This record gives sequence, structure tokens and C-alpha cells, in this order.
Amino acid sequence: MSEPVALEDIKTHLRLDPGATDDDVYLNSLIIAARRMVERETQRTIVGPAPTIVDDDLEVAKHAIRLLVGNWYANREPVIDGKIVELPHSLRWIFDGLLAWYDGGED
Repeated sequence: MSEPVALEDIKTHLRLDPGATDDDVYLNSLIIAARRMVERETQRTIVGPAPTIVDDDLEVAKHAIRLLVGNWYANREPVIDGKIVELPHSLRWIFDGLLAWYDGGED
């Protein structure tokens, strides 16, 4: 299965020129890293033989992926002005919501 958020979707989210390809490899790596982070944080899967993030939860997870990629694209280093950058609170709320609604069974 391909990644749940396409490169074109990320470019739209970031308001980047869809025809520009200079950052495509970098953006694709951020998409994969963001999807893996969502899976790790929620202890659920998006990609694989039996995904456990589906339907409405998948749309929420895609939003989290977009936010992560946007944050990482804008802040390419984990330290800004001498301070370690943490996850935005909006992402913590999304992860907590995905955890709260999941009972561990099939969706």
C-alpha cells in the first residue's frame, strides 16, 4: 500500500508549487516519518496487511501527518533559538483522540 497522504496533498497543504520538484525526495521522507510517528504514538497501523486506523480515524491520522510534515518542513532542526522544539499541542490532542477511541479490536 502507498502512503496515506500523497506528495501532491502535502504540497497543497504547504502551499508549495505543485510543479516544483526540488524538495520531493525530502517531502516523501517526511511523509513516511510522519506516518510512522502517528503509528508509534497511537500504537495502531495505517500501512500493512491489516491496518487498524481506518475510516474516520484515518482522516484524522492523515491530518496529523500533514501537521507533522508541515512542522518538520518549516523547522528542519529540532532546536530553534536555543530551545528544543516539541510536538505542537494540536498533535498531542489528535494522538490522544485516536488512542481514546480505539478499543484494540477491529474497526
